[in-house]
Amino acid sequence: MTSEALSCLYVYRPNSFGSRPTTTVKTSATINLHAPFLPVVSLTLLVDIEANATEADVELQVIAPLLTSGSCLEIPHTSIKGKSYLAPSVLDKAGGKARGYFPDFSIWELGFAVMVVEAKAPGVPVEVGFREAQLYARHLNAEYKSGLNPCHYILASNGKQVAYGAWDTNRSRVVNVADLKPGTIELEAFVQFCHHRVLLAHAQRCLATVRFSRSTQPHTLAGGQALINSKKAFNSFAAELAPTLRRYFTSTTQNDDPDIYQKAYVGSDDVTEYDRILEALLKDRLTSRRPMSEELSPTKAKEPKLAKAISEFRRDRPAAGQLQLITGSVGTGKSLFTRRYKELLQPEDQKKGTHWAFINFNSAPEPLETAHDWLCQQFVDSFHHENPQFDPYANENLTRIFSEDLQKRRGIYDEVEKRISLAESEKTRISDLQEWQKDPRRVALGICRHFTGQRQEAVVVVMDNVDRLDLQSQLGAFTLSLWFLDQSKAFVILQMRDETYERFKNSKPLDTFRSGVVFHIAPPRFLDVVKRRLELSLEYLSRNSPDVLEYQLGSGMRIRYPKSMLGEFLRSIYLELFDRRHNVSRILQGLAGRDIRRALEMFVSILNSGHLREEALTSSAVGAQEIAISEYRILRILMRTEYRFFNNNSGFVSNIFYFDDDWQQPNSFILPEILFWLSDNRKRRGQIGLEGYFSVSNVADELQRRGYVREDVCQACSWLLQKNLIEADHMNQTLVDFADSIKVTAAGFIHLRVLCERLEYLYGVLTVTPISDLRTATAISDYLRRENQTGYISGFQQVRAVELFLEYLKRQFAQLKAAYPEFGHDRAGAAYMIRQVESTVRYFRNPTNQERSRNYLDE
Repeated sequence: MTSEALSCLYVYRPNSFGSRPTTTVKTSATINLHAPFLPVVSLTLLVDIEANATEADVELQVIAPLLTSGSCLEIPHTSIKGKSYLAPSVLDKAGGKARGYFPDFSIWELGFAVMVVEAKAPGVPVEVGFREAQLYARHLNAEYKSGLNPCHYILASNGKQVAYGAWDTNRSRVVNVADLKPGTIELEAFVQFCHHRVLLAHAQRCLATVRFSRSTQPHTLAGGQALINSKKAFNSFAAELAPTLRRYFTSTTQNDDPDIYQKAYVGSDDVTEYDRILEALLKDRLTSRRPMSEELSPTKAKEPKLAKAISEFRRDRPAAGQLQLITGSVGTGKSLFTRRYKELLQPEDQKKGTHWAFINFNSAPEPLETAHDWLCQQFVDSFHHENPQFDPYANENLTRIFSEDLQKRRGIYDEVEKRISLAESEKTRISDLQEWQKDPRRVALGICRHFTGQRQEAVVVVMDNVDRLDLQSQLGAFTLSLWFLDQSKAFVILQMRDETYERFKNSKPLDTFRSGVVFHIAPPRFLDVVKRRLELSLEYLSRNSPDVLEYQLGSGMRIRYPKSMLGEFLRSIYLELFDRRHNVSRILQGLAGRDIRRALEMFVSILNSGHLREEALTSSAVGAQEIAISEYRILRILMRTEYRFFNNNSGFVSNIFYFDDDWQQPNSFILPEILFWLSDNRKRRGQIGLEGYFSVSNVADELQRRGYVREDVCQACSWLLQKNLIEADHMNQTLVDFADSIKVTAAGFIHLRVLCERLEYLYGVLTVTPISDLRTATAISDYLRRENQTGYISGFQQVRAVELFLEYLKRQFAQLKAAYPEFGHDRAGAAYMIRQVESTVRYFRNPTNQERSRNYLDE
């Protein structure tokens, strides 16, 4: 055993199958691997291999225990890859030519195949398997740069014997399987040679020869934190619009605003279409496969499907109540729809005798499964708000709510009256009512009992904003809703995400709804919603603004203009963003995704931004014919919002060249590689059966062959999730593990396909892009310093900074290609990104050159 391996720190916690051991190797860095082992088989069983056993028997009964057993090599199953993982190769097998050979197993650590394992049937000499594995290891090592030989360890077995040794030796150590027993010298020597901690130490040494140096972000050389924290004041023109924009675009109480649900709702008859690719990414593609799903089609005056469901509930009065699911993605307007239905779309004959309550799960406590009192109190408060004519705490109503309880206590009241007095009996009754009204469960269920039982009317309870919770909380809300349904016998509307329902409809607790009809609501387009909100804003402004307004230009000149021009300004901006033939509309819609709230915030940011000069907004007031807002300026606003420079939290756009120096093999290509793989496979079904969703483990395995470290991929996926460039099946936006499944979002696709071909984006992100070459970082920082001093930088200066970055990317690409043979395929993220940046520079230098290379993401 080498001195380096002996210096490693090894920690093992005994485990049963399915638990998570932790193995830590400490050389130049610390590595943490968390993964379940394969089933552990006692090594005493290895002698039982039959003479007529097959190669598969040897793999299962001998090799698997040797690799994974706690008393042997202890290699996690995530490090062990089967035959299909490596590419086949032509090898000289026993002096002949054999095509398509690949080893039975390969062991991977830190992006390297460090061991080749070959199984043979008992009748085949173990030396044959060792030689084949050795030849394949030689083939693998030949692909790496000179001096780097990651595939060092060779292991072969025919079930009776085990041969192990190094890839470049002519001698192997052969030992009988029967001799590999705990406590023997043979087992100790075997473990010392190729234990998991030894493999990790070897991989770490290999990684140290190809790992990039620590990075520098250019802003640290051009002004530091003060530079990226500096802000730009809002344009003065927007100050007049601020109250109106807040009310109609960013208010948290929009769903309860009569103006919005009456005048600004986008019904199904108003929805327009996205382009082909965004349509696929943004529109729900699951409903067509659901036999029990119906699309809601709200028009300006009605929504017949929900109306029919509530009418049938009122007619049939099912003893168990009724649960109605409404599915859709976050921000598609489910809350606004239910409010609009209650206030405007209900048939007149349904309004009378139907009583509503809305439970806002945004403020729900955890765990939801036990939040019964909270739910009941929310119901009581909302019922009173929605039905002000019925005060649940009025004396006469308390008597109605608790009529059954009072009836059960009637004998006691009569006895008190008989033995003491009528006054004492009434006092006891009042005391009971006071005590009962403190109990939210008694009050809530009493209200439901009074209206559904005594008055024979309907109670509709909307479980609102459940879709905004993470996966486990959504399932908890479903369980809580089932309890309330059982107790109240009401008509319960529960909002849920499409993915949650589709994944768990056949599992508890959702399987209780298996025979129910699910209503689905599709999101309106960004531009359709903005148009309606603008119309509403203009109507409000025309009523409430002074006849003459004014604003101040950057030069100090004050411009006065009639309020009628507000409409012209806002309409011009809308047309510039959505009706012109350029990519701004596509970018905006892609970044917003299906979240209309986010879309509205983006539009307001554009109007408010100090990067949009007052002269551009209101140029018609000083003689210009129309407003012209360039695409690059819109991108700048979306990237920087109120900040002078882009930073990682400055707007609606993210830097996909980001990496963390603490990752094992940090480089500028890991985020594009993940996004490209998910985008390229977006039409396939992954491990959970949903289109476009793939487990993080699957993505990490795919990228590991290209030189990326599995743990880096997992951490990079968490970063992408937090930036809304991917979404996870567990529905939260903080963290993913290997077992979670992820999917590229429309925003992630737009970043990769469109933004990385825009000069404004490429130059803008350079402020905080980690660069592992100090000379390049310093050269780029000079351009940032220039912009900071003058407030402006020309397009030629921007493209020169991007060219410096491109040269750096190409050098990094070449180094990774030399280090990892599978890195840099044409149809992969790194090569794709290089082509995107090259295209940007080429187009700027020669705009008439329309040459475009094949773009796989358009297929």
